[in-house]
Amino acid sequence: MSEKNLYEQKIQAELDTCKAKVAHFKAEVSRANATVQIEMNKQIKQLEDKINEAQAKLVELVAASEEKFVAMKKGVESIWQSTKSTLHHASKHFGK
Repeated sequence: MSEKNLYEQKIQAELDTCKAKVAHFKAEVSRANATVQIEMNKQIKQLEDKINEAQAKLVELVAASEEKFVAMKKGVESIWQSTKSTLHHASKHFGK
């Protein structure tokens, strides 16, 4: 398996993990009071936006040739780091 394919699988697995955490966060929202729910929903929306951005970049990466992969990898990494940072911030807010 090529480096590109392995990288694609790695990023997709990390995005799937993020999506699972968002689902968990959404379940927690229903147990919070209304004021906290507003902030929690804002955190979830930010995280979903980042996940969608990363997913779109991954789609571009999958469609790219092996030669373009190297150039695109840096951009995907940047978006992924931003997504992880947003997830970390949301996780702290949710206490997980």
